Amino acid sequence: MSEHETDNSPDEETAQNESSEDEADQIHRRGFFREGFRQLLKPLAEAMEKRVENLDLPDWATEDERPRRYGSGSLDQGGPKTPGYSSLEDGRTLLRPPGALPEEEFLERCVASGSCVHSCPVSAIRLVVDADERKHNKPCIDPDIQACVICEDLSCMKACPTGALQLVPATDIDMGVAEVDVQICVRSEGEDCQICVDKCPIGPRAIDILRGDPSESEGDVKVYTDGCTGCGVCQMYCPTEPRAIVVRPRAS
Repeated sequence: MSEHETDNSPDEETAQNESSEDEADQIHRRGFFREGFRQLLKPLAEAMEKRVENLDLPDWATEDERPRRYGSGSLDQGGPKTPGYSSLEDGRTLLRPPGALPEEEFLERCVASGSCVHSCPVSAIRLVVDADERKHNKPCIDPDIQACVICEDLSCMKACPTGALQLVPATDIDMGVAEVDVQICVRSEGEDCQICVDKCPIGPRAIDILRGDPSESEGDVKVYTDGCTGCGVCQMYCPTEPRAIVVRPRAS
């Protein structure tokens, strides 16, 4: 054996073995705690998943998949919601969030805090771009981009710090009323489309297909003004361009 080659002593081999066992034990314990942590979070994740499912969200799952015709809003990764903006310059009709006071009183009371924007679970609330300073940066809903889903928590109404949005039961929400243009609706061309009816969160109390009523046009879409909340879901899902069904704010 050369002077540069040496054998490890039994004590050194024992120490090395013990060190390897300690390292393996630490790795095992870390894995154990990671798995335990996963198990603790699993019920919370399942509960959140069920809650989102109950919102009856649109078919697109992420902000990037939504239509982008009139501006954009996004959710920063891990950060607060970045509000989208909608302009009134092209004469389009925008809706106030649910629970809004009559327009003049709403404009007086709203301080544009953004609380309703950040509280909305589907990023439906946007900010108005308008030359009128009283209307500029005030919250609105643009159903062409994202409708109100009438969430279970009624989050925006609870978040409003000034009472510009009043807390009302879901059944009393009245953002507007849907209007159908039968000339644009593809049903007038014989298509069996009823997306607006199927997607309505209120159901046949708000919108339905006319059948068996001699005083009405058989097969047309009928909006029941007393049941419609004006949430805009029907408008958002309507496949025609321009939309065959549009929500108009009720007269204040």
